[in-house]
Amino acid sequence: MLRLHHTPLFSAWPNDMIAPLLAQSQPLTLESGEILFAEGSPARSFYFLAVGRINLIAAAATGQEKIVEIIQPDDLFAEAVAFLGGRYPVTAQADATTTVLEIPLDLFVATLEQRPLLMRQMLARLSMRLHFLVKELRHLSVESAEQRLASYLLELCPVVNSPAAIELPAKKAAVAARLGLTPETLSRVLSRMRKAGLIEVEQRTISIPDPLALRRWAGGR
Repeated sequence: MLRLHHTPLFSAWPNDMIAPLLAQSQPLTLESGEILFAEGSPARSFYFLAVGRINLIAAAATGQEKIVEIIQPDDLFAEAVAFLGGRYPVTAQADATTTVLEIPLDLFVATLEQRPLLMRQMLARLSMRLHFLVKELRHLSVESAEQRLASYLLELCPVVNSPAAIELPAKKAAVAARLGLTPETLSRVLSRMRKAGLIEVEQRTISIPDPLALRRWAGGR
């Protein structure tokens, strides 16, 4: 799992510090639909996603479930529970055949306590995650379905001033849940975008001839 060094959290860790952590970590393989951990369960580990996809799911007061984040390969997740009282705030479910590296929280926290600089880096990462979640809340509360989808596609888009092709990171039903939409609404919005000449859709691949035009279209909704 050498790619762990390339994550923002571990990029500054020297080999002699990360090696003991890796020695106590173990790879786990899950099939699609399998639960890695449940919301409210005791947190003893956090994870690095090597292969596959993980949906982080939160239960709403209405009893409905909402995908709050789709974890992609080379992402860390659940590391924030080290500072949240020791219980997972969401459920993690595999959305495909998935391999994760399970990293023990107790050893991780002990290492942070010995290195104040690493602790500050960790807090900076958590601050960035909080900013992301606040931004997502704003999207879900004030933006139309068209604006949510356009913003999401533009976030995935590698360029803003030339044609681009992106691949949805999960099935359309999962993307719809992630955006707070029904699959039917997502399909209707994609259809409107396609008829307006803003995108072309081929299964999970979406081509955007003019990202700036898509941004202007969403701004006028």
